Formats: sequence, structure tokens, C-alpha cells
Amino acid sequence: MRCTLLLALLAPACIAPSVVDSTGRAVAIAATDVAWRDAQAADFDGFFESTSIEGEAAAAIGRIYYHFAPSGSYTGAALVIGGLEPEFQTLSGRWTHGPEGLDLGDGVPVRASAADGFLRLASEGGVVTLQKQVIE
Repeated sequence: MRCTLLLALLAPACIAPSVVDSTGRAVAIAATDVAWRDAQAADFDGFFESTSIEGEAAAAIGRIYYHFAPSGSYTGAALVIGGLEPEFQTLSGRWTHGPEGLDLGDGVPVRASAADGFLRLASEGGVVTLQKQVIE
């Protein structure tokens, strides 16, 4: 069974954290001095790229990408490290946002915070900070 982006956030990483020290995989965060607030549905409009992956998820995930559409659809990809070769794993579906957080269609919301141009998704498996990007 493949790991999905959401599983990487909610559960321990797909490979043992001792294989790759998660601090060695973390990407430098560009959003250290921003004022985080609870995310609103409008914050999820657009294309986002991870700038930081922390916690157990960092041991197996090199980068995460999401595109959220205002219509409620999304698509995502994670660069998974740890097999014979790195590989992208993808998923897509419908997203909703409510008081409990962001739900990617499985009924298990993750905590979502936002700042100007950034999203932060947090769960027991880790914290992912994403920066909004322009698609040219």
C-alpha cells in the first residue's frame, strides 16, 4: 500500500525515522517571522510548495506540492525518499475546511494555519509549511 500525502502527515513516516535524521531532511523555513492565524477557506486557493517539513514525516518526504481550487477540488504530490529511488506519490479529491481544520476527503481534518502567502498543516505525524507559488 502506498503512502499518501495525508498519511505522511497523520501517521509515522513510511520508513523508520532512524534511517534519515528528520533534521537533516528539513527544508529551511522562509516563514519564521510571520503572524500565523487560523486558516480560512479562501487561504487554500492556489498552488503551494513546501518550505519546511518537520517531525516524523520529514524522514520520508523530501517535498510536498498541493493545488487547491475554490471549487473544492485538490491535487497533491509528495517526493518520497527512502526506496530504491525517490518517487512522487500523488493524490487528488475534494477538500473542505471547517472549525476542525482541513479535510482532504477522509474525514480526518488536520490543523491549518495561514499567514500572508503561507499555509501550515499540523498533525501528530508532523508539520508542513507551504508557500503559495505562481503558476506561469
